[in-house]
Amino acid sequence: MQSVEVEIFGRRFRLRSDNPTRTEQIAAELSQQLTELYETYEHLDFAKLLLLACFQREENLQKALEENNTLKSELNRVNQMIEKIMSV
Repeated sequence: MQSVEVEIFGRRFRLRSDNPTRTEQIAAELSQQLTELYETYEHLDFAKLLLLACFQREENLQKALEENNTLKSELNRVNQMIEKIMSV
């Protein structure tokens, strides 16, 4: 693991990561998300903005997982159809 320093919403954090480049990218994306949220919710402090960002990211993750499961089911169905066609 390597130590990497990132800036999130104007605050600096030192983190440990196996992939510092990816960690920096995630920090930049999170910082951008917090900046966008702050433009809408100026009255929220840093902790509340982080919580809101977490909820948004979790919602996006849940949607992506649902879509992934749907696509897996569809792929299995297509593979079964191909197997039937190939066995004829």
